[in-house]
Amino acid sequence: MRLIHLSTRPCLVAALLLLPGVSLAAGFSLIEQSVSSMGTAYANGSSGMDDASTIYFNPASMTRLEGRNASGGVHVVHSNTDFSGEGFYDPSLPGIGGVSTGNNGKVDVGLTAAVPHAGYSHQLNDRMWMGLTINGPFGLKTKYDNDWVGRYHAIKSDLKTVNINPAFAIEVNDKASVGFGVSAMYADGELTNAIDGGLLTLVDGGVPPGQPPFFWVPGSDTLDSFAKLTGDDWGYGWNVGLLLEPTPDTRIGLHYRSKVDLTLEGNARISGPVVSVRTDAELDVTLPASASLSALHAIDSKWTVMADLTWMNWDELDELKAELGTGSQSVTPLEWDNAIRVAVGATYQHNPTWLFRAGVAYDETPVPDDSLRTPRVPDNDRVWLTFGVNYRYSETITFDFGYAHLFVDDPELNTDDAFDPTTGQTSGVHKLEGDYDAAVDIFSAQVNWKF
Repeated sequence: MRLIHLSTRPCLVAALLLLPGVSLAAGFSLIEQSVSSMGTAYANGSSGMDDASTIYFNPASMTRLEGRNASGGVHVVHSNTDFSGEGFYDPSLPGIGGVSTGNNGKVDVGLTAAVPHAGYSHQLNDRMWMGLTINGPFGLKTKYDNDWVGRYHAIKSDLKTVNINPAFAIEVNDKASVGFGVSAMYADGELTNAIDGGLLTLVDGGVPPGQPPFFWVPGSDTLDSFAKLTGDDWGYGWNVGLLLEPTPDTRIGLHYRSKVDLTLEGNARISGPVVSVRTDAELDVTLPASASLSALHAIDSKWTVMADLTWMNWDELDELKAELGTGSQSVTPLEWDNAIRVAVGATYQHNPTWLFRAGVAYDETPVPDDSLRTPRVPDNDRVWLTFGVNYRYSETITFDFGYAHLFVDDPELNTDDAFDPTTGQTSGVHKLEGDYDAAVDIFSAQVNWKF
């Protein structure tokens, strides 16, 4: 059995490794950085919360926190997602056009993941505050079976980030505060997909003498190799916020967070019966900037209403460029659009011990059409419906609990792997068509300590 080594066909193998599913996919920002805010679908956003988790959404809002405050929480995110569809070769390809790439049918891709966060604020004097948040503002996780029909596009996608964000705030007067922060973000990623060894064998010279032809046909999972791309990097950014309080019952917040540029450096490995590759690799990724405008108004001593508009600069991700240690390079076009998130919410102070929250939000996907959607994350427009409660255990300790259900507009796929190994051009060989039945549930808890 022959092995195709990187030294003999570097461009071909590089493209098959990196292009089928290197995209990190749409909507991989994580707004789940506060349980107290999740109860209102994050409608209070940059207008502020009453605990240290507020610092991430607007550093200026920590001027409302007296003394020292600490918050820590976790969101358990469960996605209930099924895919139904088919994978096949480009019908225009002679000999193999239209041939299935595996067993078509329903695939369960539901997963459960935890998103933790923590914050701390310290009042230095009557006018100045300092604070720190540690969280994961971007991330994704999907996992398919190794033999599913879309295995040449994606199998596993896992991106984790840790953002360390010290901040400083000044109360200019009793109606205005400003805040500024810097962030150091660590990102670690792993992407896997299958390599079509049968197709590579035909391209490289056909069926070997003495071997049964049926064994070497494209799409045979007995010939699949498996590619794994891993890498990590540190990136840096900044954020700035403004909090206005025109009346004791009204707050307006404005917050901007800069983009973060990363170059994930690591290894690319392919293992299997036809392809054997191990080399250095790096992938350029830009995590987008965002801006939010929030307003909050207390109607009376019981009821408070709020609204938020958040903008994400997703068109920073026009493409993803990956390079192998041999000098081979591939570029994956994304062509994402900027997206907005709109939320409204309300709180009800039942008594000094219990506060209840509810909210609804519309979250827009940056994916412009089905052909640019990836199975890495089957994202689409979604509506949030959220509920929350705050329990005051003592004068210094409170607990927040929240629940959110995301109604996802069922995503459709009509995509290809954007590479033709017979020509080395980006015309598409492996087609993937189908749709997802998707929904997400989030269960959250947070503890707040004032000391």
